[in-house]
Amino acid sequence: MQLFELPHAIPSRFEMRHRPVDLASEIQRASLPRGLAGFLFPLFEAVSNALHSIEDRFGDDVPAKGSIRITFDQTSRTLAVVDNGEGFSIENVRHFLTPFTGHKFQRNGKGFGRFISFKIFDEVFYSSRIETAPGHYELESYEYKPLSDEDNLVPIRGSERIPSHPHDRGLSVLFCKPREDYISFFDLASDDIDGSLTELDVVECILDHFLLDFIQGKTPNDFIFDINGVKFNLTDYFASSIRNVGRKIVPVSIDGTIYDFEFTFMQIEAGKAKQHDLYFYVDNRATSDLEHISKGLKDNAFEDDAGRKYFYLVAATSSFFRASQSRDKIENLNAKIDGGTRAPTVRKELTQIAKNLILGFEPEYESRRRNQIRKNVEELIALDPILRRGLGGRTLDEFVNSRGILESKEQLAADLFIERQRQKFDFRKINSTTPYEDLQRVVRENIRDEAKEALAVYVAYRSNTIRIFKEMLNRQDGRVAKEDAVHELVYPRYKDSEEINYDSHNLWLIDDDLAYAEYISSDRTTAGKGRAAGDYAHDLLINNQDELLVVEMKRPMKKTFEHGEEPKSPTDNPVQQVKDQVAQIRDRGKIISSGGRDIIIKPDRMVRAYVLMDWNEKLEAYLKREEFVLSNQGGPMAYRYFPWHNMIVEVLAFDRLADRAAKRNEVFESILKGQSNHTGKKQDPLLVSLSAAAVG
Repeated sequence: MQLFELPHAIPSRFEMRHRPVDLASEIQRASLPRGLAGFLFPLFEAVSNALHSIEDRFGDDVPAKGSIRITFDQTSRTLAVVDNGEGFSIENVRHFLTPFTGHKFQRNGKGFGRFISFKIFDEVFYSSRIETAPGHYELESYEYKPLSDEDNLVPIRGSERIPSHPHDRGLSVLFCKPREDYISFFDLASDDIDGSLTELDVVECILDHFLLDFIQGKTPNDFIFDINGVKFNLTDYFASSIRNVGRKIVPVSIDGTIYDFEFTFMQIEAGKAKQHDLYFYVDNRATSDLEHISKGLKDNAFEDDAGRKYFYLVAATSSFFRASQSRDKIENLNAKIDGGTRAPTVRKELTQIAKNLILGFEPEYESRRRNQIRKNVEELIALDPILRRGLGGRTLDEFVNSRGILESKEQLAADLFIERQRQKFDFRKINSTTPYEDLQRVVRENIRDEAKEALAVYVAYRSNTIRIFKEMLNRQDGRVAKEDAVHELVYPRYKDSEEINYDSHNLWLIDDDLAYAEYISSDRTTAGKGRAAGDYAHDLLINNQDELLVVEMKRPMKKTFEHGEEPKSPTDNPVQQVKDQVAQIRDRGKIISSGGRDIIIKPDRMVRAYVLMDWNEKLEAYLKREEFVLSNQGGPMAYRYFPWHNMIVEVLAFDRLADRAAKRNEVFESILKGQSNHTGKKQDPLLVSLSAAAVG
């Protein structure tokens, strides 16, 4: 069957069926965007073809002479697109019937979109005026059947399925019978849609898809979208959301020659764009080259004082640009700036220029971002003062001003670390031929600087540990730190020094000397791994050559205490609890480590015991009954010596313990703040300020 009963014969599907494409498989495998954009895909394809068709017919007169009408009909569940472009002809029907011909490649397409439309609609109809003789056109209507063994386009003359095409040229497309998964999109408020939609949502989805066409002025002034009887002029709607804000001419040296690049800056309402974009044009004609520039500038929209949110659209052109043969792309956009292999491309250079110029329109935003970068760098160096060397000899402001304004804290940390490694003195340079004066300088300067940086790191670590300790103690409203949380911070539970290293605990919170004890045990019994009846599990036990230290920690905010040897709960009489533990150690004369080693405790070994708890009136009354001496110098505490046990017991408030640790840390802090002449050299002001930040 001949497709057209016309003198100008157009090949039938039968003549073209041996294409190297399994069309059914291609349609089955093809994927669509999710949600509304996926449902509108056939519409996008039809509008794209219409835009190309009216451009082919009218050229630069598209805005004045072109026409596109879109209809979204909820009642009939149809989509229609009508244009006044070229319409069907012998040549474009040949391309129409065959996908992957290369005809669409010049316009960034593959000519396959119309086939994928059948994943959404079961029926597609076309109507166009066909040239039957030179200058003579007749109206024809067809049903499109891409998988038919015969013709793709089946004539349906006189059918009411598709209205007559209204223009002297051009094409009408009608999509009918949506498949089950897509029916709900015709009812925008349907519960089947992930989030209810409005007519405006559909309009803005179309605007977003054809954003570049609107920017380039390729859309006709008569571009009407009728959705359920509500009409939008899409070109006017887009134009109303654009604001021109300025133009800059920037000279750029490319391989030794200076070229002027003209940048035009526009602001577009956030609802009609999703990101900041830079596009390029040549010979007063926009190209398809586009660069997303949100990264390194701003991930979301800007906002003015009136609450208007907007993205930036930037257009760039220059006499440097050379258009491709199709005029849709720029051939030399990816040329190197200076011709070197590692030099930035023109595209990358112009992208950075565009971002920097946008910041000139947004001074408050840049200032806020620079302040945030400064804060991030200060925090990084406070946490790890060694990163100070990563500034590379620059001031903090010089470093901050050299960075991109949206760089993450992680990126700043990585770059500071890399630069710090480059600045670090390499002690391998010292050898037998190094002059004496150089060796002396290494001792006076390099080693001293390394030692101070290591000290700064350690002090920062201790200061932040104390801060965490205090935070645990200050939790209120049922969020009080349990005894085991505080215990874990000081020393891991159920472990001893045969199992963990020095850097795995914070015993310095109690006493700096404890870090170097001969043996340390936490939450274990004196009998080692096995626990016999009557065994006590000590919170902490530290054995040194001259004394034994036992630490008993009580739950913060504990308020139940009983005097006497048999309280309702052993924990209600912490003093007796410590005495019983020490008596058991004395009786056995040893402690068994996790590895089964005997730790001998001599009978005359002095015992120092700490009871750590929150201070309150009931605790104070309890200690008075136990005949403790109370003191409030530097915070509440109490002590008593028990001759029979050769033991002194100190009861300390958690707050006082934290304050004592902080005061011991002040010795190191004073050195870092420049309040000590220990080094005999004036302190580095930057190190002083950063160290002060580290110790809070």
